[in-house]
Amino acid sequence: MSHRDRNRQEGLLGSDDIPAIALEAILWSGWGLVRAVVATLTALVRFPLQAGAALVAIGWLLFFGWRSLSLGLVAITLGLAVWRLWHPTSYRRYVAVRLLTLIRSPYYRVRWPRIARSVDLVVYPGQRGRSGRVGGRRSTDGSVRVLRVRATGHGTDRLLLRLPNGLVPADVAARAEAIAHATGCLHARVRADRPGRCWLELARRDTLRGVVDPLPSMGLVDLAAVPVGACEDGTGWQLKLAGTHLLVAGATGAGKSSVLWSLLQGVSRGLASEDVQIWAVDPKGGMELRPGRALFSRYEDASPEDMCRLLEDLVEVKDARSKDLADSGARLHQRTAESPHIIAILDELATLTAFADRSVTRRIDTALGLLLTQGRACGITVVAAVQDPGKDIVGWRDLFPTRVAMRLDNPVQVAMVLGDSARDDGARADEISELTPGVAYVRTDGTREILRVRAAYLDDQAIARLVDGVTTQRANRTNTHKTGEPVLTTADLPATMRPTPEGGPS
Repeated sequence: MSHRDRNRQEGLLGSDDIPAIALEAILWSGWGLVRAVVATLTALVRFPLQAGAALVAIGWLLFFGWRSLSLGLVAITLGLAVWRLWHPTSYRRYVAVRLLTLIRSPYYRVRWPRIARSVDLVVYPGQRGRSGRVGGRRSTDGSVRVLRVRATGHGTDRLLLRLPNGLVPADVAARAEAIAHATGCLHARVRADRPGRCWLELARRDTLRGVVDPLPSMGLVDLAAVPVGACEDGTGWQLKLAGTHLLVAGATGAGKSSVLWSLLQGVSRGLASEDVQIWAVDPKGGMELRPGRALFSRYEDASPEDMCRLLEDLVEVKDARSKDLADSGARLHQRTAESPHIIAILDELATLTAFADRSVTRRIDTALGLLLTQGRACGITVVAAVQDPGKDIVGWRDLFPTRVAMRLDNPVQVAMVLGDSARDDGARADEISELTPGVAYVRTDGTREILRVRAAYLDDQAIARLVDGVTTQRANRTNTHKTGEPVLTTADLPATMRPTPEGGPS
């Protein structure tokens, strides 16, 4: 080692090394300044709201001082706190969601590139994705990129992803479970948006853990959107009954009865006005539906023969309506009090289609086939509940456009109810906890969208109130038609005019 190298190693630099070091320091300082400017501009573009708030805070601090900035932040915080206490609904809608989005957007955007690489959502030149197409470089490194982040305020975050050439939403859905673990979420689902883009939904907490209270009956009955319960994103769960048939599949204790009673609650106004009728079949001897016997126009729970006769009578109604529609030139039935929409509720379908006498099951199978293939246009909806959705039990399974998958025993049954790709799309009905009856996944007619929902729970007292309310409204309506004037009930009288138990005025 030379004397010069030894001095350099020991930190003893000569006078001719100082300009070189100074020049190097200037170059590195300039490069650092350039990188800082580029990083600032990138932050302004990628995080405009966050960067704008930071610039406002810095400007306020420079022009007015830290005391003014502190007082301003305290005033804003107090104002938001008062808003939240005074009107929490509007606060959640206009403030909470935006604040959550403001906070979580940088979190997801910074972490996403590493997550995408770790779960192999990257396409390299010449690589083929599941679609079979050769990948390109639509994004910088050929990976899935985050375009937008939205926080719903109900425990779910939504990420709009841009897919590079060679990847399709199915590729992201196949890695949804790995993404959920990487982000610390309960589960993830994928929804297609448009070519080259899809939405990734990340559930950070289970908003359906608590019991959903019975929903009040509001106004006229809309059979295209009957309120049944709550969705995971905080919106109401509504089921379509007009022009469709509904299959509810779930193991014992999964909460199928919650769906049936919630449907009855949702159409209670129609039952009271008598433009909606319920024809019910309870093969369990009345254990489930008999408490609502007063709500039903036809009801059977005695023997398979009687239940079969009810279905055959409904086929005769369907035939008569078909003839009327053909004679009038109309294509769809319009419900009225004289010709109501009929909802046929079949609880525990397996008892009718698999376990009854062979001659009876053949007749039931024929009647069900006619109702499912021809009943929708005639104002007839079949609602069937079943534990085992297999073909030997539900031979007409494909004729139910709307299907609800509650807790099931295995992934094969999920595919039977919601379709082959449903579980990859996030419908993990076989993983629903036994502690959350009423939770389900639903796919509606004409869409591939999977919703996680929970039906409202009606206990015995709520069912009794439902029956009493409908029967009271029917009686009042009948008395009004007879006299031409509204009839006052005891509840309508002032407290001083109500009778006492002895029979006189109070």
